Amino acid sequence: MLSKGLKISWYLAMLLASALAAAAPWVDTHDVYLRADIQALADAGVITVPINTYPLMWAGIGADLAKVEPEKLNAAQQQAFARVNYYYQQATSNEGNSSVKASLASDAARFQHFGSDYREKGELTASHDYVGKRFAYKLSVTGALDPQDDKSLRLDDSYFAAILGNWVVTAGTVPQWWGPGFDTGLIKTNNARPMPSIMLSRNDAHGFETPWLSWIGPWTLTTGFSWENDDRAIDDTVLWNFRGTLKPLRQLEIGFSWTTQICGQGQECSLSSFWDTISGNTECADGSATCDSSLDSKIGNQMAGFDMRYADNWFGVPVGLYFERTCEDSSGPSPWQLTDCAMLYGADTRFSFSQQQYKLFLEYSNTMVACGTDPNSFNCFYEHYTYLSGSRYYRRSLGSTYDSDAKVYVLGLIGQYSNSRGLQAYLRYARLNDDGRSPNNPWTPNFPQEKLLMLELSYRWPMFDGMVTLGGTASHSEYEWKNNDSDSSIFGSYEYRF
Repeated sequence: MLSKGLKISWYLAMLLASALAAAAPWVDTHDVYLRADIQALADAGVITVPINTYPLMWAGIGADLAKVEPEKLNAAQQQAFARVNYYYQQATSNEGNSSVKASLASDAARFQHFGSDYREKGELTASHDYVGKRFAYKLSVTGALDPQDDKSLRLDDSYFAAILGNWVVTAGTVPQWWGPGFDTGLIKTNNARPMPSIMLSRNDAHGFETPWLSWIGPWTLTTGFSWENDDRAIDDTVLWNFRGTLKPLRQLEIGFSWTTQICGQGQECSLSSFWDTISGNTECADGSATCDSSLDSKIGNQMAGFDMRYADNWFGVPVGLYFERTCEDSSGPSPWQLTDCAMLYGADTRFSFSQQQYKLFLEYSNTMVACGTDPNSFNCFYEHYTYLSGSRYYRRSLGSTYDSDAKVYVLGLIGQYSNSRGLQAYLRYARLNDDGRSPNNPWTPNFPQEKLLMLELSYRWPMFDGMVTLGGTASHSEYEWKNNDSDSSIFGSYEYRF
């Protein structure tokens, strides 16, 4: 379990992040419109650094923006450049920024995507942030109405960050998103609330200048520890995180991800046990002292995988293709010998009309994974035989918003117009808990088998010196063991920055 001294260290780090109460040195997971613009500029070669790890550091993006000659860009790229450059200048202005955001919904949000507008039925958030040359900090306090996890007061998105050379050390509760997906991901997304974490990340992602290493291109690395301090089967579980990306070609970005749950009440927590975990040592999955090698599993609850995104112009049309493969275990000592894997595939394009730019994407994810030798034995993705709560925080998956045993198609549209107006539309067809079963323990969600068709819409526009967003969902569900159901919800939010 966590020692008393380590717990005190966690609390001190969180208090420091809150008490120092300063715009972030990175792009966070809250603005899907900004992400769409960054993606457009990266696909055009304007931004050269990897962009599929969030928080995404501004340093590398800023260096690329400084080299741009806007008159050489087409009209849509010029507008995307102007918006991204505006946010970059705001983030690095060395001035404090404060905001208040209120949202109200008829129902809590069922799913979360990148830049989701709301989470609970009612939320009121007040925040203040600042970025200096060496330090950045933010205090964000949220009050939630009828929260799904019974936590009505939250310090999510509070942090303290220090820039040390070309590295950023962060202590706080910062949302993370790993991978190219816009609707969901498989290993790290904003589906669950952010955990208290201490992280180390490379600041400027531009590549090595030495001839024998320059071929890998720009690269990023982030690693650290998160404390799963929720109500779970094994209290005080620690999650080790590792993510690296590289961009060997202008059109190609490759990412590698790895997380491991270790420590916790009743579990060994030492440097030797951590080494056993990351070095690939195994143990019997059924808890026996000895067993056949086919029944071995890696020590700790490990997940690992890789993702790629390729972007180009085909017959004058911008096209992006992306892929993510995340796995529960491995079949051997080598890092590429992964097994029990979920998949995500996606394709996107962009088009524009005068002052209107659109991103259109189609995404498919499949977390229906059969583990072991039985091809019909599911209910294992995000699960573990020791850490019974699995790869979750407050019973929400750290990865896919649809959790395990789900097959989901999503058609998404992100539109941007003049004067900061924007549109989001998502049409989902999902087969949730497709095998109709759940793990036989009280620590994991128990979803019914469901076929779901859902339309989600939202529109934002400036009003009252702030930003107003209105939206809603309409859905139809078919169940195996109960009556079919149709449902709808509405929500609205207002954010004022000063």
